[in-house]
Order: sequence, then C-alpha cells, then structure tokens
Amino acid sequence: MQRFLAGLVVALAIVLIGYISLSSIWTNTKEFDSDALTGRLAGELEYLVGTNAGHFPEAEDAARTDKWQPNPKPTLNLGNQPDGAWVRFRVDNATPVPLQRLLTVDWSYNLIEARVLDRASGEWSAPVRTGNFIEPSRRGVASPMLSLPITLPSGAAEVYLRLESQLPLILPLRMLDRETFHREALHDYLRMGAFFGAMLVMLFYSASLFVFIRDRSYLYYCGYLAAVILHVASIYNYGAYFLWSEWPWFSLRVDFLSIGLAFLSACMFERQFLNLKSEGRWLTRCIDMLVVYWSCVVLVSLLLPNHAHVLFIEEAGALTCITMLAIAFIVWQRGNVSAIYFFIAWLCLMTATFFLVIAMRGAVSMNFAIRAAQLMGFILEFLLLSIALAERISRERASRLKAQNALMAVQAQNNRVLEKQVALRTRQLEEANRELLTLSSTDPLTGLNNRRGFEDNFEEVGKSSLAAPVRLAFLMVDIDHFKAINDTHGHNVGDECLARVGKTLGGYSENEAGFAGRLGGEEFAVVFYDLASGQAGAMAERIRAAIAELRITTAGEVIQLTVSIGVATGVAHGDDSMSTFAEAADKALYRAKREGRNRVVLSPIPKTDSPSPSSDNTRQLQGAILPAP
Repeated sequence: MQRFLAGLVVALAIVLIGYISLSSIWTNTKEFDSDALTGRLAGELEYLVGTNAGHFPEAEDAARTDKWQPNPKPTLNLGNQPDGAWVRFRVDNATPVPLQRLLTVDWSYNLIEARVLDRASGEWSAPVRTGNFIEPSRRGVASPMLSLPITLPSGAAEVYLRLESQLPLILPLRMLDRETFHREALHDYLRMGAFFGAMLVMLFYSASLFVFIRDRSYLYYCGYLAAVILHVASIYNYGAYFLWSEWPWFSLRVDFLSIGLAFLSACMFERQFLNLKSEGRWLTRCIDMLVVYWSCVVLVSLLLPNHAHVLFIEEAGALTCITMLAIAFIVWQRGNVSAIYFFIAWLCLMTATFFLVIAMRGAVSMNFAIRAAQLMGFILEFLLLSIALAERISRERASRLKAQNALMAVQAQNNRVLEKQVALRTRQLEEANRELLTLSSTDPLTGLNNRRGFEDNFEEVGKSSLAAPVRLAFLMVDIDHFKAINDTHGHNVGDECLARVGKTLGGYSENEAGFAGRLGGEEFAVVFYDLASGQAGAMAERIRAAIAELRITTAGEVIQLTVSIGVATGVAHGDDSMSTFAEAADKALYRAKREGRNRVVLSPIPKTDSPSPSSDNTRQLQGAILPAP
C-alpha cells in the first residue's frame, strides 16, 4: 500500500510538471516584440568578457570600442568566466511614458546587476540586483526566479547587465510584464513543488526501507536522491532563496559541490546495485576511477571553490554518464536483471539532459519545456530505480524462500527417514527389552517362570487384591529322589526329568487359569485362581498322577518319576505376600515327604474375617497375569 501511494504521488508529479511546462511554453519561447517590449532577448544581446570594471561608466566607454560582440545563438553561453561578463541590449520605447518591465533569467547566478541608460539624456538608472549571493530582502523582486525590475524611458535606451557566477555564464534572458511574470512565477512554484514533493516522498520511503531491510543499495540510493535534490535546489535558485541565503560560505560552494556529490553517489550506487565486484575487475576499476575523480571534485569544491571550474566538470560529467550507461549495458548482456532497470533509468535521464545540454551550448533556445524535461527525467529515473530495488528484493526474497523451501523439504525428508530409523530402532529395542525381560523371568530348561518371574506374577496378584480379595490355591511341587537320579544317571537325565515335569505343570497352569514356575533345583510352584480347598486338592492329585505316568528311558533303564505336593489354599489380601502361601505350602510339602512321598498334603490359610472373593476380580486378575490363549 505504501509503495502504491508513493508511486501515485510520483506519477501525479510527472503529469503536473509536464502540464505546467506545456501550458507556459508559448510565453516562454515567444520572440522579442519590439512594440510590446516583451519576449526572449537572445537575438538582441551583445556581450563583453575579459573585464571586471566594477562600474558602468567604464562599460559605457567600452561601448565606443569594437569589443562588444553580438550573440548569434538562440541562447547566450559565455562559458566559465571567473571575472564575470557584461551584457547589453537596446530597446526603443515608442510610448510617451516610461514602461515597467521585469528581466527574468532562467539560470543560476551569484550576482546579476542591471542599470538602464537613457540614450537621450545620458543618465543611468539606479542599480537593481538579484542572485544567489543576494539576500531575498535585498533583491529587486522577492522570488526564487532571478528577476530584475527595470523602467524603460520613452525613446531609445540601453540595458546593461553585470553577470557573476561560478557556473558557465548561460543567459536565457526574457523581458516580461508583471502580469505574465506573476503567472509564470506561480507555474514555477507549482512545478518545483511537484518535483521536490515527489523526490522527498521517494527519499523518505527509501530511507524507511533501508532502516528495516538494511540493504546498502538503499543507502546509496538515498544518498544519490539527496544529492540530486540539493543540485536542483541550487541550480534552480530555490535553495539560495529559502534555505542558505544567510550562509555565504555554503552559497559559494554549493553549485559544484552538489554536482560532485550527485555523480559520486550515482557511481557508488551503480557499483553496489549491480554488484560490479562480481562482474569483473576492469568494470570495478572503471567505476572506482570515477568515484576517485568525483571525490576530488567534492574536496576541491569545499576547499578551493573558486578553482573548481578548472577540473573540466562538464566534460567529465558527459564521460561519466556514457561510462555508467555502457557498464550497465555490459552487465545487462551478462544476464544481470537489475542492470536492465538501471540502463533504462539512466537512459531516460541522459535523454532528458541531452536537450538541456544542447540548449546550454546555444543550439536551441532554453525554455521551460527543456528544463522541465530534465526534472521529469530525474523523477522517472528514480522511480525506475525504486522499482528496480523493489524487484531485486522480491527476486532475492523469492530465491531465499525457494532455497528455504528446498532446505525444509530436505530437512523434512531427513526427519522422516530419521523418524523411521528411530521408530525401527525403538521397536528393535522394545523387542530386545521384551526378550530380555522374558529371558530374565523365564527358566530356560523348563520354559516356566523362574523365581523372579514367578514372584513378579504373584506381586500382580497382591496389587489386585488391594481392591478385592482373591481366592488362591498355591501348590509347592518337589521331585522325589531327584538327587539320586542326578548322581546315578547324570545331569543330562536330570535336566530331562526337570523339563518333562515343567512341561506337565505348565500345561495344567495354562488350561486351569493359573501360572507355574521353577523356584530352584527340583522345586516347582503352581498357583490357581478361584479354587476351594477340595478343588485344589483334586487338581494337585491329577498333577501328581500325570507326573507318575511319565517314563524316562536311559541306557536301557526306565526311570519313573514321582512328586510330593504341598497345597495351601486361602483368600489373598493386600497384606498377604508370596511367603505367606509359600510357607504354608512348604509345610504341607514336608509333611508329604515325611509321610512317604508321592502324595498330596493340604494346608489351608485360615481368614475368618475375610470377605468372599469376587469372581469378577478373579477374572480381572487372570486377564492381568495369564497370557492370551
């Protein structure tokens, strides 16, 4: 939105400057009318150079000589004249009364002094002065336009002008009546107001962008813009009238200083904007030489302002413009998109300035249209450069976004690969952990729980019994005469016996809702849920009988296994541990051993104040402990 508003202001300024210049071009280019005594005076002028007499009678004496030269060109151009120059023209007031007229000079001068010589009486009028060295209150006409009020006596008269300026003495001189002058002054105010308004809008907008973006191209662009504003304010006399009229030190230096700063900042902007360091050493050297030259012009303008004209500034300015245009064209041909905008912008300014140069050289008359063309050339140039800067930033931003998106895509792909690898590794670790957990809680010989796994399962029973009591049957199983089997037949046979017994116990625990484990050596334990004392005894008896039917064949001998089983039944509460049931079952087991082995002995755990166990809780416990069938 801000860019749109800035562009709209600049476009309106160009339209306004063009309209005003075209509307006033008739009066600005009108040839001198000897009857009305108004119009352009280029064809009426004579000039005298090489003298600085200081008072007009000596100039009048010079008029009797042949040193006065006529002006053959549409615009008088005397070049650089450090000692100043004299200019005169003759008029004939055919009316019987004196006429009031205004002499208007469309150029910049330090001092212009005018006096009128009445040819009939030989008397001189009082001098009137204007120029950038004259304070506004002391000027003949209070206006940024350099104008001198004169009174033309009836009959023949001569008007003498003394000119002083550091710039080339170019004299687009016109004689106007007051009505025409006030109308043109108003147009000039509007035209210059539109120019300075458009330039300041672009300056402040670009400065704000530099603050946020920190792109050095915007810094050099703002410097170039400010230098051009200073130059136009100087050459069009608005700066001396409104800003530095009371600063003679600055007024003496501002003309060449503003030119030097404008070219210096333009060279630095091109070097930065086109990134000439990456385009080749010789291009960089060319632009660096220009930077050095214009830096010297700036220094000489500040330290030795009266000698700045010896630096061939006009010729150097033309060479700089051509060089910068050629560099932009070369870089453009190499594929630099930004160079296209710079080339077109610089070409627009050079085209507009070309007409001003040929007018300064006297080839055509200097008028509002030509001077306004350069103003519009400046505005159009900076508008195009502003668009070029914005386009370059947009292009770089798009490139950064593209690179960022590509980087994010690569990063996302890497993340996906990493996530897959992490997930795979996590699954592998989980499987390994489960295997380790299984191995750490499983007896490798029998496939049953080892003591740790058995105790963990019983701990889960204890946790569940905190909510509601659970009825349990705890069987302690011991193989009879196992040591003798090991000693007689060897450990391999003993291991086979343990494996066969473990398989039998495991089958009953899985089928009858319980879990079994090998506690160590030939000792096993089995837990069943929700079995009363009689049911638990019957289950133990079936297990004993099943094991008694097992036969182990070795070295032609058949081994018959028997087991003694101690059974403890009761209701488990939260304060009951495995040792409570194990001790009771172990006591019953020892009774079975003492009574002859190969038998089942029951030892209930009395709980007189215990509530009846919940079958729902038993089923929940079975689901928590037992593996799915």
